[in-house]
Amino acid sequence: MVSHPALLRVFRPAKAGLLLLAVTTGACGGQSSPSTSSSTHWLACEVDADCANLAIGARCGNEGFCTAGDGTPLVQELVYSDEFDEAELDRSHFGFETGSDIRNGEAQAYTDREENVSVEDGALVITARAEEYDGASFTSGSVHSEGVFSFTFGRVEARMAAPTGRGCSAAFWMLPENPSPPVWSCVEEGACYDGTWPAWGDITIANLQSQLPGQVLGTVSYGIWDDALEGVRQGLFAGENAEVDDPTEYHTYALEWGPSRLEWFIDDELVRTLVLPPPDIYFPDDVDPFRQPFHVRLNLAIGGLDQAPDPASYPQELRVDWIKVWQWQPAD
Repeated sequence: MVSHPALLRVFRPAKAGLLLLAVTTGACGGQSSPSTSSSTHWLACEVDADCANLAIGARCGNEGFCTAGDGTPLVQELVYSDEFDEAELDRSHFGFETGSDIRNGEAQAYTDREENVSVEDGALVITARAEEYDGASFTSGSVHSEGVFSFTFGRVEARMAAPTGRGCSAAFWMLPENPSPPVWSCVEEGACYDGTWPAWGDITIANLQSQLPGQVLGTVSYGIWDDALEGVRQGLFAGENAEVDDPTEYHTYALEWGPSRLEWFIDDELVRTLVLPPPDIYFPDDVDPFRQPFHVRLNLAIGGLDQAPDPASYPQELRVDWIKVWQWQPAD
């Protein structure tokens, strides 16, 4: 998700002991593998470092594909799932982001109120409202798995129906779970700060903005070293354009993340690919930011776009039918 230095206030390392890698949750229902997937080409390897999946200790097998440490072949297994079939949001799966003026000049205050985040008819409902709250003119919801679930490599997908009211920006995205150390970063000359974004990256699986009807943005931010600025500036991958006929209808948005690439899918159709690592990426502390655990986020932002929100068109709703994460695990 294209971000702003104000993110510095919310990029904080997780507390020790909260990081989960490939932990199977009790609510994992549904199928044991995605209905479709890219081929296993992202498992192709030359050295063990190509298989540096922290969750399973994978190595490069004799056949040139990643295997478990003992050579066992890998299969995709469901490790995290929420189908929102309870009366309220499962706090063992999600936490709330709260506050106003968090990033991108947006107009909303995020709250943990039922008026903004609820579960109805088997779906997570994030509702944006035109109302004064916490110094903002709108309220909305933002939920995340930070501190309760994160993962390195796998397939993450959600089935969502996004609003089209003016000023709406619905996002399904990921942030690093424990980005550190801070890096000297510059938006432009004279506008520098010591922080973790963009050097430690972010990944947007699907961003649907009312000002771009039907378009589905999938982006990656990372750091690029700039000699003139003597700091890191934002690198951005936007990829090929992708569209859906009607974003207010349910569509499945997915990302396959492997050691060598990221692949985006809409309704099981491959729409863009990023080969990893980007050739111009800066490695903070000599670490590849896309070989570390990330957590997932779902939010409905208001404003911060070229298209200003129209209070008369609110409330607006983002609905999420389910969210699931698969990882490559040793075959039984």
